[in-house]
Amino acid sequence: MASAILSFVYPYAQQLALNALGRISGAHLKVIIQYQDPPEVIRVGDINGPEQPESTATLIVRNPSLWLRICSCFDIGFAEAYMFQEVDCDDLSKIFDIYINNRSRLGSGNPIFQLLPRLEWLLQPSNSTKEARENISSHYDISNKLFAAFLSPDMNYSCAHWEGSPFESLEKAQTRKAQNLLRKAQISSSCHVLDIGCGWGDLAIKAAQTTGCRVTGLTLSDKQKSLADQRIKEAGLDDRVHILLRDYRDVSGPEDNGGFYDRVISVGMFEHVGPGYLDQYFAIISRLLHPTHGLMVVDGITMTSMLRETKSNLPNFIGRYVFPGGYLPTIHMLLDSLHRGSSRSLEATFVQNIGPHYGRTLLAWRENFLRNWKTIELDYRAAHHEASDSE
Repeated sequence: MASAILSFVYPYAQQLALNALGRISGAHLKVIIQYQDPPEVIRVGDINGPEQPESTATLIVRNPSLWLRICSCFDIGFAEAYMFQEVDCDDLSKIFDIYINNRSRLGSGNPIFQLLPRLEWLLQPSNSTKEARENISSHYDISNKLFAAFLSPDMNYSCAHWEGSPFESLEKAQTRKAQNLLRKAQISSSCHVLDIGCGWGDLAIKAAQTTGCRVTGLTLSDKQKSLADQRIKEAGLDDRVHILLRDYRDVSGPEDNGGFYDRVISVGMFEHVGPGYLDQYFAIISRLLHPTHGLMVVDGITMTSMLRETKSNLPNFIGRYVFPGGYLPTIHMLLDSLHRGSSRSLEATFVQNIGPHYGRTLLAWRENFLRNWKTIELDYRAAHHEASDSE
């Protein structure tokens, strides 16, 4: 029965998907439908002009399930089909470029096929303390060796700050990033700093080393805490830097400082907070920060207002497979939540856009990932003895 229904639906979904791909502009896409006998070749996009190698790509469709996935949710549908080897291509980076340049033309899928994905989005769990712990663990507790294989030795997992030299190392750019954040925080030796979302502890270690301050770091990842504790001990800072496995909502201020922290730093954290908790995030920071000399430095990824307004309410690849519970707010949303959550006791005095630096950071991570693929594979196989070669 199911196969009969699918045999009826597949051609309809294929036509809808090819109609969408036909709206591609500025690129030429060759689609080889390999599961047909004989294979069919369909060309879509700018097919009237000459093929330009830099804007021409080939898709090899091995399973008609691809069409259903694309109709249900375009980007995650293609990603899942690629993961399940239902589709292949000659150049994945080029496919991404074509998609990004044609996102508005391609749309997000077909409304009829999107009923279940939209229901999934509506029923997604909130970022309660329980859900937040599970979401963080699902990503950061995969393997410290995995992250070490593509990050720089400092294990900073956020946008680096690059200078003009094309030969600059990722580690040097990440060191500059940490120095910039600490300089903005204006930390002195008498300060007690709260680092919300401390990762593997690099910023906390650098803060204590360069200023002599005390640092309390927060993480929800067991493996992050384990490695951070080890690195802190190796640096001889276990008397000044302490990492807590705790949600920011469950933290109280230090009793020896009136219940307040002198500085709060939070890097790559508000993306995990969720839209329903941004006000609370800043309310808690406001409660923990010293009311007269407290200073907060927040660094993270935002989305443009235009993109946020046009973003569909559908699951996406990053939300489902990389950062469950993640949400990118706009600058305006952050500032509004800062004012509401803190009852206007917090005031933004400096905003800096480092977006252009993120692309180069991602490329550096990708280069490390590919170069260290064998290490990553061996680590995965050691943890998953039953894994097949295709996995």
